Amino acid sequence: VTRGAPSPAKSRELKMPMPTPTNKTSPGKDGASDVRRVVQNLKSINKDHLRAIEEHYSFDQFHHDSITDAELEAKPMILVVGQYSTGKTTFINQIIGQEYEGCHVGPEPTTDRFMACCYGEDQKVIQGNAISVQRNLPFNGLTRFGQGFLNKFSASFTPSKMLKSVTVVDTPGILSGEKQRLNRNYDFSSVCRWFAERADMVLLLFDAHKLDISDEFKEIIMSLRGLDNKVRCVLNKADQIDSERLVRVYGALLFNIGKILQTPEVVRVFIGSFWDKPLQHSDHKAIFDRDAQSLMKEIEGLPADAASRKVDEMVKRVRLVKVHACILGHLRSKMPWFWGSEARKEQIIDNLDIIFDEVQQKYGLSAGDFPKTEEFATCLKTFDFRKLPTLEYSALETLQELLDKKIPAAMGKHGGAFDEDDEMTEEHKRLADAAAKDGKPGLLEDPAIAYVGLIVVMVLLMLGMAVLMTLVYVKHPAVVGLGKQIVGLGAQIRNFLSANAGAASAGAGAGAGAGAGMAANAAPGVVGEL
Repeated sequence: VTRGAPSPAKSRELKMPMPTPTNKTSPGKDGASDVRRVVQNLKSINKDHLRAIEEHYSFDQFHHDSITDAELEAKPMILVVGQYSTGKTTFINQIIGQEYEGCHVGPEPTTDRFMACCYGEDQKVIQGNAISVQRNLPFNGLTRFGQGFLNKFSASFTPSKMLKSVTVVDTPGILSGEKQRLNRNYDFSSVCRWFAERADMVLLLFDAHKLDISDEFKEIIMSLRGLDNKVRCVLNKADQIDSERLVRVYGALLFNIGKILQTPEVVRVFIGSFWDKPLQHSDHKAIFDRDAQSLMKEIEGLPADAASRKVDEMVKRVRLVKVHACILGHLRSKMPWFWGSEARKEQIIDNLDIIFDEVQQKYGLSAGDFPKTEEFATCLKTFDFRKLPTLEYSALETLQELLDKKIPAAMGKHGGAFDEDDEMTEEHKRLADAAAKDGKPGLLEDPAIAYVGLIVVMVLLMLGMAVLMTLVYVKHPAVVGLGKQIVGLGAQIRNFLSANAGAASAGAGAGAGAGAGMAANAAPGVVGEL
């Protein structure tokens, strides 16, 4: 394909069946305005409330970078992942209706980089370093993976009608063995996870002839846990095997995917041959056509459902931030006052499962909202525990208000607006009651205040004793006068006790008189010694 010239495949007839456009696939002016309004509300929520809490609790050091406005405004994204020579690039060309600029197709591993297929009037390819600094595109967060990845990332702009509504990301083919993994200058699995978290659909492509799953592909599929609602499987080149083998391959694929994702639910699998050549075995042509139509209908329906998916991602992020804040606040309460911080840090990391259970029970959180213990422990090892923040009621109440009021209100007629005058939820009431019981409604647990108060009291006592000892040593007049007063007070007490002892001995009997006299004589001596 010559840069700047029309693609020779642009006018090629698309063999893959296309569904009849429906109202769902075309949101229309009213639907587009609703999506823009929802996105604008989410941007305001993220900027005014969520971002400050994330920065206070160092959320980006454990999970994701802050959400940018470009990510909220971005078109729906489709991530295509698969092993080499499974037909990923050809599949994308079939979806968008033409070959995208910069694509390479062949039986060998041809795609050696991540390629984001975007809409553009002029066909061109922009390299990763340049595309990552453009604020109007949702790829600014990729800079965290460094120069090694940006050299293997590009954006292809193609005048495709489909790309006006969606963005498709092509990935390098995954090979078997350790050689490819060791030669990469970036973490392939982490990059795929980054794209998957921001994608609206993740398509896993499998070749009916090569159903074996390599270790790296298995690692990528495992990293998609928690994103099961986005994952779809495509069994490509299914026309090249007969009916009996197709049934076996289909069953084996379902078994392997369910085993890797560790989920009892079955992932949707689309069967077909996604290219423009005639079918070799047409026994299941009706199934291929029906699955192709279902897949294309689901893809074309992504723009209409973009608002609800963005709200869904925002809700999941707010819940994760809430859990993260509770975890760090709980860890802060377990740290020692003066010394032994490193030993306690190692103890906390080794018993992180127990810590998570304590946090879950203490704050009434859901176990499904907690991060993976292995990944969180890895982040804790490099985190400075001296910077552990305290858990504030104001932050929890803000997050709960986002979940109960502001985000539902941001959806409007998409999800029903929330009346600001409605009663507080049970979670709000629980937080308010706990704050009132604590006596400090702004703080949930702040051991730093207790530490500082104790230190101040101890310092004041030590200073007072030092001053008093200094005055005694130099025989200050004030100290000498105070000593004389204390001695005079002691003499008065001794005289008083002696008079009482004499009166008691005079009124006593003969037998008791001797004992009382001895007590009276002994009392002044005791008082004198005191």
